[in-house]
Amino acid sequence: MTRGARWRLASALLSISILLTSANAVAGTIPIMAERFPSIPLSQIESLTTIPSLSVLIFVVLSNPIAKRLGNKATVLIGVFIVLIAGLIPTVANSFWLILGSRFLLGAGIGLFNAMAYSLISYYYEGTQRQTMMGYEGSVNSLGNILMFVFSSILIGFGWRQVYLYYLIAIPVFILFWWGAPSDRQEKQPQADQEAAAPSVGLGELLKGRLMIYALLVLFSMMIAQTVIVKISGLILTGGYGKIADGSIALAFLGVANMIGGTLYGQIFKLIHQLILPVGLLIAAVALFALFALARSQSLALTYTLTVVAGLSTSLVGPYLFASSAEIAGKGNETLASSILIVGINIGVFLTPYALSGLSHLIGSDQPAPILIAVSVVLAVIGALTFFMKEPNQQSQ
Repeated sequence: MTRGARWRLASALLSISILLTSANAVAGTIPIMAERFPSIPLSQIESLTTIPSLSVLIFVVLSNPIAKRLGNKATVLIGVFIVLIAGLIPTVANSFWLILGSRFLLGAGIGLFNAMAYSLISYYYEGTQRQTMMGYEGSVNSLGNILMFVFSSILIGFGWRQVYLYYLIAIPVFILFWWGAPSDRQEKQPQADQEAAAPSVGLGELLKGRLMIYALLVLFSMMIAQTVIVKISGLILTGGYGKIADGSIALAFLGVANMIGGTLYGQIFKLIHQLILPVGLLIAAVALFALFALARSQSLALTYTLTVVAGLSTSLVGPYLFASSAEIAGKGNETLASSILIVGINIGVFLTPYALSGLSHLIGSDQPAPILIAVSVVLAVIGALTFFMKEPNQQSQ
């Protein structure tokens, strides 16, 4: 493969990550849409940002058999095209139920290529190159979040319908993937390689082993990340040393830190290999524990600094788990392995409010500082346990 072809491939594979969290792009339109549709309960309008998660879960599971029938490239392109059409329907639709249906369809499109954002990297890359690309994927995902909120905040000034124009970003993604990703015919391995490749395995067989542990790790990691996102503004407000806008700034720092951490992930992995998982988790635990102490120090600068530390350290967890899951599952099973972890992520997001409620009852407080210190203890225990996990066999390139 020529240098130009390698760049096109990398750009194509990373581009689809920009769309993975695009369902949240319209969150800011909820109050305006509540006025536009006064007869619709607010909970139904709020579901415009959550119902895509349901169809994502369904189509993440279906994406593997669909890809085996249609091919990886065609499946991704169909998914991106669905995101484009479904995302733009609300710009012309007058029926709320049609808009709600389009949001379900949007999640279906995302679900078709969600797992492939990781599995195709595992398919085309091995060893340290795979780890590095997984880090870049995390960076592009974070960049997508930043672009999403920047463009949405601009477009909302023109009206709620205009915010949905954000999904025009699917056009360059479609073109880039069509241009840069090899066709399925080019992806086929020589007969000798096919015979050496690992046989296809079933979902039940994968869930019996180490991959289930990874799914649980990514589930708990996502719950903890969501807790930080939900509680950081409250921590600043209850501490009396900032306003709600300062919490938004902290979240912006968190996003930038995630992007930087993903970019540096490959280099860090080369230095410490499997230790990257416990190190990332333990540093994040220390940062969250320190945030509790800083609620009394009333220092926004230190809060922002520790938020950055937490963002940098947690950004090391996802790339390692996705890359290692591909090593465990073997050649040909990358999409199925990624799908298992993505299901874990979505379950973690869904369960977070209930877990926080249970944790509040357990510790006898619903205030941000005690919640964060309890979460930091849980995270430290998980991080310590991962020290005993051995690294999957990997081939360096």
